[in-house]
Amino acid sequence: MAEVIGSGIPRIGVTDRAVATPRATAVPGRIAARIDRLPLTPVQWELALLTQVAWGLIIVDTDGIAGRLYPFVWAPQHLLSVVEYAVIQALEVGLGVLIGAFVMGLFADRFGRRPAMMLAALLAGFFVWPFAFVSSFWGLVGLSVLSTLGVGAIVATHAVYISEVVSPQVRNRVMLGSQGVTALITVISGLLAFWLIPGQWQWYVYAMAAFQLLVLFPLLAWRLPESPRWLEARGRVDEAEKAVEVLEKRCQRYTREPLPEPDPTPRPVVQAGRGAWRELFTSATYRPRTLVTLAAWFFGYAGIVYGAPSFAAVYLADHGGSAQFVFALITVAGLIRFGAFLVNAQFGERFERRDVIFALAMLFSLSYVVMFFVPTLPVMAVFYTLGSIGGGLWLFNMYNYTAVSFPTRMRSMAFSWTDGLAHLGAWGGITLSGTLFLMGPNHLGWILFMVLPGALLPSLLIRLWGIRQRSAILEQIST
Repeated sequence: MAEVIGSGIPRIGVTDRAVATPRATAVPGRIAARIDRLPLTPVQWELALLTQVAWGLIIVDTDGIAGRLYPFVWAPQHLLSVVEYAVIQALEVGLGVLIGAFVMGLFADRFGRRPAMMLAALLAGFFVWPFAFVSSFWGLVGLSVLSTLGVGAIVATHAVYISEVVSPQVRNRVMLGSQGVTALITVISGLLAFWLIPGQWQWYVYAMAAFQLLVLFPLLAWRLPESPRWLEARGRVDEAEKAVEVLEKRCQRYTREPLPEPDPTPRPVVQAGRGAWRELFTSATYRPRTLVTLAAWFFGYAGIVYGAPSFAAVYLADHGGSAQFVFALITVAGLIRFGAFLVNAQFGERFERRDVIFALAMLFSLSYVVMFFVPTLPVMAVFYTLGSIGGGLWLFNMYNYTAVSFPTRMRSMAFSWTDGLAHLGAWGGITLSGTLFLMGPNHLGWILFMVLPGALLPSLLIRLWGIRQRSAILEQIST
C-alpha cells in the first residue's frame, strides 16, 4: 500500500504495484517527484534513445537535404545558381521549420508529446521523397518549406520529452548520451550518400523517406508512451498516475528492489491554461529567458548550426574535394562526434551547461579559422571534424538548455517562440551566406560571419545572461 509522507507524496512499497491516489487528493508535483526518484535503468535509456532516433532520422534525412544534393547533383547539371541554392536552403531550414515548430509546439503542449512526434515522422517522410524527381527552382522552393514541417515538430518535442522523464541527477548524462545516436545516424546517411550520390542519388532520397515512414513511425507508435509530467500539467491526473505506474513497474523489473521514496521537496506545477504562452513575454521570470534564448538561437542558426554546414561541402568541393571525399569525411566526422557526445555526457552535472556552450563555440571558431588559413584537404579534414564536434554539441547543449528553462505547461511552446522563431535567423543567415560566400579571398566573408555573429555572439549571450541549471529540479528551475 502507498502511504502519504512529507508533502503528501506517496511512498511506494516493495511490490511493483503503485497505488494511485484519487483525483480529489492529488498533490501537485507528486507525479514529477515520483519520476525524479526513479533509478536510472534501461527504461529511461530506451525512451531517450527512441526520441533521439526520431530526431536523427527526421533532421539528418530531411533538414538541409538540398545541401547534399546541390554540390554534386544540381550544380553539375546547372539547375541552380549559388544564390538560388542559398534561397532554397534558407527556406528549407528557415520558413518550413518555423511554421512546423510553431504549429507543432502548440500541438504538443495541447495534445501531447507522443502524437506530436508521430506526426513529425509522417510529415517529414511524406514531403521528402518528391526531391527525387522535382528539379525546377520553384518546385524545390515549395518542397523546401513542406519537407521541413516535420523537422519543426521534432525540434519542439525531442529534448522536451527527455527532460520530462529523467531525474535531475542524470539529466545531462542521459540527454547527451542518447543524443550521441544522432551522430551514428549521420554516419549511416553519409555511407548511403557515399554509395549513391551522384550516380544513383534518387535512391538515396527514397531511402530517407522509407526510414521515416516505414521504420520510425511504427516504432514510435509501438514503444513511446506519453509524458506523465505533461499529463499532470494538463490536469489529467488519473492518466498521469497510470503512466507513471507503468514506468515504476518497468524500472522495478530491472532493480528488483523497493523504489526509493519520492523526494518531499515541493515541485510547483501550474496547470496549463489558455494563453499560457503569453507568460513568455509578460512574466518577469520568463521574459528575460525568452529574449536571451531567442537571440542566441537566432544568431546560432544563422551561423554555427546552419550557415556553416550549408556551405561546408561547397567550400571543400571548391578546394578539390570530390563527392566521395566529402561524404567519407562526413561519415568519419560523425563517428568521432559520437565519441564526443559520450565524453560530454560523462561530464554529467559537473559543469554548467552555459559554460560548455561557450567552450564549444570556441572550438568551432578556431576550427574554421584554421580551415581558412590552411585550406588543404588533409588539414581541412581534421579541422572540419573538430568544427563538427563544436557545432553538433553546441546545438544539443542549446536544445537541452532551452528545454530545462521553461515549465511543463508551455515547454514546447517555449521552443516554438525561441528555437522555432529563431529559424528566421537560419532563413536570413543562409540567404546572406550565399552572397558572403562569394566575397573576399577564399570566401572570407562567409568565414567571418560564421565565427563572429554566428558562433561567438550567441554563446556569449548564454554565458553572460543564461540561467544556472546544474543538478536542479526541473520544476524549481523552470517555474
